[in-house]
Order: sequence, then structure tokens, then C-alpha cells
Amino acid sequence: MKIEPDAVLVCTTCGVEGPHELLYLSDRLRASQCGNCGVVLKFTSHLYADYAIDVAERGIRLPFGLLGRALRNPLELFSWPVKGVKKPFGLLRELGQVATLDWVYSHGSST
Repeated sequence: MKIEPDAVLVCTTCGVEGPHELLYLSDRLRASQCGNCGVVLKFTSHLYADYAIDVAERGIRLPFGLLGRALRNPLELFSWPVKGVKKPFGLLRELGQVATLDWVYSHGSST
């Protein structure tokens, strides 16, 4: 999951070039919100399902990424237990962001 908070785009609703917040899941744009007029464009109707797919894809890539990192910097292995304990909290934070964005995108001015 990636949130790009300050992308500069031209809004299709108000026509103003300004900041937009972009939500990416699985490297695909899923929603945007204009910082000027607040209009929301959703490019998916299943934000939670898309988030679940994003987490699953990251989980599948994880062993390969860890192997590459261990080969590049073997001392990094010592930090993994701490990162493993902190990871569920990071996923809960992401889920909270997705829930908030889903609510905003569903109850805001969406098209």
C-alpha cells in the first residue's frame, strides 16, 4: 500500500492544477482525491479485497526479498526479530488507513 499525498494533477471536476492524494494498492492506482475541491475518484469498488490481495502479494515476495537483503548485508539478520514483532502493528495501521480512506471515499463526493 502506498499513499502519495502531494501529486500535482489537473482535476477533471474543478479544472484546477493542484495537489491530489493518490492511493496505490498492488502498484495500481485505486483512488484519488483533489486537494482543491475534494472530489474523490474511485477506480475500484472493492478496496478491502484489493488491500487483502496487496498484503498477500507482499507476503509471497517476502522470502525472496529477505534472502536478497541477507546476502547484501548479513548483519541485518540481527534486526529481524524486532521487525517481526513490529510488523503486525504496521499492518493494523495500514488496515486503519484503508478503513478511513474507504469511508472518506464512500461518503465524500465520489464519482
